[in-house]
Amino acid sequence: TRLDAVMSGKPSAPMAAPACIGLEVCPPYPMPYPHGQWPESYDYEGEFPEGFLWGMGTASYQIEGAYRSGGRGASIWDTHVGADTSGMPGSNCSYCCEAPPCPVHWGMGARGATGNVACDHYNIWRTDVALMKSMGLKAYRFSLSWPRLIPTGKLRDGVNDEGVAFYSELIDALLAAGVSPVVTLYHWDLPQALLDPPNEMAWWSVDEGGHPDAKILEDWLDYVNLCFARFGDRVNTWVTFNEPWTFVFLGSGRGMAPSIPETGNLTTDAWIAAHNLLIAHAEAVALYRGKFRATQKGSIGITNNMDWCEPASEDPADTGASERCLLFALGWLADPIFGATGDYPPAMRALYGRRLPEFTLRQRELLRGSSDFFGLNHYGTSWIRNNLSNPGETLTYATGDAHGLPVAASSWLHGAGWGLRKLVNWVSRRYGNPPIIMTEGGWSAPADVSASEASKDRMRTLYYANYTSELRKAIFDDGVDVRGYFAWSLMDNFEWNAGYSVRFGTTYVDYSYGFDPNAAVNQQRQPTAGRQWRRRKESSCWLEAVWRSQRLVDPGSDAFEGCVDSSVFQGTFVDSRIPGCAMTIELDSSAGSANITYSEVSGEGSCNGDGSVVAVDTAVVSGGTIVADVPRVGSRGLLQGFWRKVGSAIEWSDGGTWSQVDLVP
Repeated sequence: TRLDAVMSGKPSAPMAAPACIGLEVCPPYPMPYPHGQWPESYDYEGEFPEGFLWGMGTASYQIEGAYRSGGRGASIWDTHVGADTSGMPGSNCSYCCEAPPCPVHWGMGARGATGNVACDHYNIWRTDVALMKSMGLKAYRFSLSWPRLIPTGKLRDGVNDEGVAFYSELIDALLAAGVSPVVTLYHWDLPQALLDPPNEMAWWSVDEGGHPDAKILEDWLDYVNLCFARFGDRVNTWVTFNEPWTFVFLGSGRGMAPSIPETGNLTTDAWIAAHNLLIAHAEAVALYRGKFRATQKGSIGITNNMDWCEPASEDPADTGASERCLLFALGWLADPIFGATGDYPPAMRALYGRRLPEFTLRQRELLRGSSDFFGLNHYGTSWIRNNLSNPGETLTYATGDAHGLPVAASSWLHGAGWGLRKLVNWVSRRYGNPPIIMTEGGWSAPADVSASEASKDRMRTLYYANYTSELRKAIFDDGVDVRGYFAWSLMDNFEWNAGYSVRFGTTYVDYSYGFDPNAAVNQQRQPTAGRQWRRRKESSCWLEAVWRSQRLVDPGSDAFEGCVDSSVFQGTFVDSRIPGCAMTIELDSSAGSANITYSEVSGEGSCNGDGSVVAVDTAVVSGGTIVADVPRVGSRGLLQGFWRKVGSAIEWSDGGTWSQVDLVP
């Protein structure tokens, strides 16, 4: 029979199958928009609820760089991109590179791109905090690098104190800048030492009978316990895992890290890894709630990802295909946590049979309710059709396309703001209206453009305007409990297998391309450390206008002023840390440069500490960014400053604030 074939792991095309295979009944067409009545324009009016949380996000491997610095161990992504990991802690695995040049994984579309330097955040994180402070950012979601904190992933091998200090200082600086840290414990940054086939199989570990055994659990709990203990006194929101679907499904032989032969069985490995991961999530939440929450008073959850699957027609077969599309991706990882039984969706059990692992009773009890919020990453939408002739890898019996929808620079991303409204309604209906935090959403653009061109990112601005407009309708018109929205990303960064070929950032990053001897190929054009700089884009300024007013802003109206140009820097400024000194900036707008003159205003000689009149320094300006070799008492250094519109000031990367003044002779 068909079901027997499915249970054997090799389903055949069903004979005389019901219209909605795997489902007890065909679901109704998903609302709130009937078929063919999707909005062609969006409303940019109205307030958001009081306390609605706005933020931006990044991830450790995508921005930090410094992959061989500060005691960090090797990550599976270092191996995947072909970085030279020889001699790094944890780099002696069975498939690791012994000596450069190291092989680049076949899945890397942007061969030679690495996270070796990325955005140089590890070295210039103070610059990024100044950027956040200048825009009045409310919350910043970032991830901790497990191999930076515990280089081999195993606590018995030692904790990296430099890594602990790095994150501790970052968290302190964020709080001082008025930015709430939202911390992800795992964003694909697995210590390489924990994936050393056949002895160490990380999320893909099974017992002798081939059943998931969660062998990684001891190391995982040691790691999360360290994070809760060292940072939990200052972190109120934790995310255990970011996008499990992405790294267990795409990382199981589909080209993303690790995609090695030992994790590449397309019919079993993704579901093994997900099972182990869900158990790890539940145990981490139990640890936090039992040991830390009473004193730290924080919340903890998980973030899943899902594009909206819109039925291609009103045919019940297509609505069934849409439902399976949602259940077998999002429901697969959400039902055990937010559902009533602590188990996978019944439709998956019906079609997967013995391919889907079983939870113990204790595991079900731990899983059920093991998230204080429903973290959701959402980007795009596609049309879904029933296809009984082809079950596909995920047994959804569905095919999809995105005909007619706008497409980003990333070919997989097709925009439809109304799809987000439908998705959060689906989550609300299925899981009893849990509090939802939109933890990612964004739009990619081509990479090879200048800072000036990149800053005019109108498509990304419209993406955010349309999506948040529909999100607001879901809250007020549909009653969906959405608590916040985080844009992806704070800045351009390493986009996994696409490398630096696209830009998702709301802030432009000049990567200061140059030579990196630790890259496998294309060594002459790699991000380098020490000279990178940032410039805000229109989308960043639009988001700031929204979160400062807590209401939608029409990006095409006079109410949205856009980003500032460099003329704002013309004037005289004071810094409370160096009283008696005034800094006057004179622009040469045609050259994109400026002169900074320092002069005594009190006669105390405080400009440079020796009583003299300070001469002129030069700076470079681009939009609302100024980069200068600014003098400070006792030291000099390359600093970046960002214009703060509220209060007319410059926020500098050394923590200083220059406030604009009118000096009276």
